[in-house]
Amino acid sequence: CFRIFVGTWNVAGRSPVGSLAVDLEEWLKPQDAADIYVLGFQEIVPLKTRTVIGAEDPTEATNWNLLIGKTLNENFGCPWLTPMLNPVSSDNYQYVKVPDCERRASFSGVIDSTLMRGRWITQYHQQLVLGGSKYKLMASKKMVGVFISVWMKKELLKKYCVSNVKVSSVACGIMGYLGNKGSVSVSMSIEGTSFCFIAAHLASGEKNGDEGRRNRQVSEIFKRTSFPRSAKDDDNRHPLTIFGHE
Repeated sequence: CFRIFVGTWNVAGRSPVGSLAVDLEEWLKPQDAADIYVLGFQEIVPLKTRTVIGAEDPTEATNWNLLIGKTLNENFGCPWLTPMLNPVSSDNYQYVKVPDCERRASFSGVIDSTLMRGRWITQYHQQLVLGGSKYKLMASKKMVGVFISVWMKKELLKKYCVSNVKVSSVACGIMGYLGNKGSVSVSMSIEGTSFCFIAAHLASGEKNGDEGRRNRQVSEIFKRTSFPRSAKDDDNRHPLTIFGHE
């Protein structure tokens, strides 16, 4: 068996700096470490017109993943950075299993390529040589301000078969399709048991009709979330919808 920490946090548009780093450590309690951390966030960017209808900017998701990796790993003697052999700066990261022979040189996390300069690149290569971190980033997905990040102890990846890690997003905000409201989801199988984790940001308010709007958005999330199969999947058939999961 293993322990899963699942939490949700509306950060009200604040960047992950200063006091938020302390808040994150108090929230995750890494000294009482879980085996899997599933973290859902709302409003990691201010919900302004530019961020809602503009192109997705992965910067804040990257910064949150860097801080989460630091918080989970630094208590075990690892530096603040948890890189991969091939750094990913996308806001849509999915775990790819690495052959055993490559694991010693493989690291987890998401790095903004603009950070890989000067003295920081020395720290990166030191980690590449000295060893990996305790937690691996399994999946990460951002849609405007809603964000999900899933981390797993690396020892579990040696003990259990983890497969078919997929992400999905559903926008159901302004006019029914903008991403100021909606969900991001992660699907994965652990030893053949399917899990689905959903981070949602729904319509606010306590006026007449607000509860109905939230319920309609939840229905849309259930109906439109999908995890299509691809050529990279293994032979085990994974669920295509939320309700298909165990």
